[in-house]
Amino acid sequence: MTSEVRTLFLGILTLVVYAASIFITQGSLIFPFPLNEFIFLAISTQFFFVNWKGNKWAGLLSVIAGVCGVLSTQFFWAFIYEQEQMMEFMNGLTTDYFLLAFYALILIAGVATMIKQKRGVALLLSGLFFIAFVSGVLLNHPLLLLLAYGSMVASTQITKVFSPYHLLWVLLFVLKLTEWLTFILNS
Repeated sequence: MTSEVRTLFLGILTLVVYAASIFITQGSLIFPFPLNEFIFLAISTQFFFVNWKGNKWAGLLSVIAGVCGVLSTQFFWAFIYEQEQMMEFMNGLTTDYFLLAFYALILIAGVATMIKQKRGVALLLSGLFFIAFVSGVLLNHPLLLLLAYGSMVASTQITKVFSPYHLLWVLLFVLKLTEWLTFILNS
């Protein structure tokens, strides 16, 4: 098991243990989805430093996407602003711009992966990612985003391009899945 797979496994295991402990104490299955962006940033940063001599552009892209993802959350800004200032800040578009940058960077990574794909099925799955991702972002539909990340996971397992950064697609899929499960199971 490589250090990247171990890191990914520990990140996912942390989510599951957290949800299980909440389930045992409160009877509801709740994943810590406000921390998803922080988890993505931490794991992509670890991948970047471990694979410094590898593909620097893929690593830098994932780290910048992680930073933009963290800066797009209200959870992050709540540490900086007081409650009254926070209400004013959230009426602005700052977090929306960071979320848009996050989505743009993920789309760039997906298109770069699609360009590197050589096999028909992997290329088809990457194309499905593109369509589902753009549709999911425009319609704000979590199931389409889940389909997009899932198709990219399948695509990068067929043809492992930008290795080991292809594992970040698994992480994005799991993070979106836990977010969706939290909403569905507790609504």
